[in-house]
Amino acid sequence: MEHTIYFYSALVGCTFVGLQVVMQVFGFFDDVEVGDTDVDMDTDVHTDTGEDPGHDSSVFFGILSFKALCAFAGIFGLTGLLMLRGESPMEVRVLAACTAGIAAMFGVAWMMRGLSRLHSSGTVQISNAAGLNGTVYLKVPGNNGGIGKVTIDIQGRSMECAAVTDGDEIATGARVKVVSVDGGETLKVIPL
Repeated sequence: MEHTIYFYSALVGCTFVGLQVVMQVFGFFDDVEVGDTDVDMDTDVHTDTGEDPGHDSSVFFGILSFKALCAFAGIFGLTGLLMLRGESPMEVRVLAACTAGIAAMFGVAWMMRGLSRLHSSGTVQISNAAGLNGTVYLKVPGNNGGIGKVTIDIQGRSMECAAVTDGDEIATGARVKVVSVDGGETLKVIPL
C-alpha cells in the first residue's frame, strides 16, 4: 500500500511538472500560472511607492501554487520510493518523504518568486535621458526656434528623440548633452 501511494504520487507530480516545463518551453503557458496570483506578467500594477502589492500580499498562495504542489507530490513520491529500499521504519520513511516534499514545494515557490522579480516592462522612460550625451541627427534650430532630432542611448537602446535648445543652432553630427526633458518627450540639449 505504501509503495502504491509513493509510486502514484511521484508519477502524477513528475508528469505534471514535466508537462509544465515542456509547455513553457514551447510558449503555451508563458504568462499563466494555475492557482497562482501571477495571471498576466505583462500588467504592471505599482503603487506610488513603487511596490507591487500583488506579489508581497500573496506569499501563502505563492507557496500553494500548482507548480509547487506538483513539486511536492513528485519529490514526496520519489523520496518515499527511495526510502522503501532501506531498512528504516515506516514513520521515518513518511517523515523523510514529507520533509523532502515540503522542501521542494518551498524551493519552487522561492524560485518562482525570484523569477517574477526579473520581469521588467521594457518601456523606455524618456525622463532617464537627462544628463546623457547624444549626437544631433537633424539640426536643432537655435533659441527654441524649432525642433530638431538627436540620437541618444537610453536604457541600453539607441533612440531618436525631438530636441530643442535655448542657445545657438546646433549642426547635424554635433555632440550634445541633454539638460532636461520638456513637454513629455522633447529633450532640451546644449552643445558639448
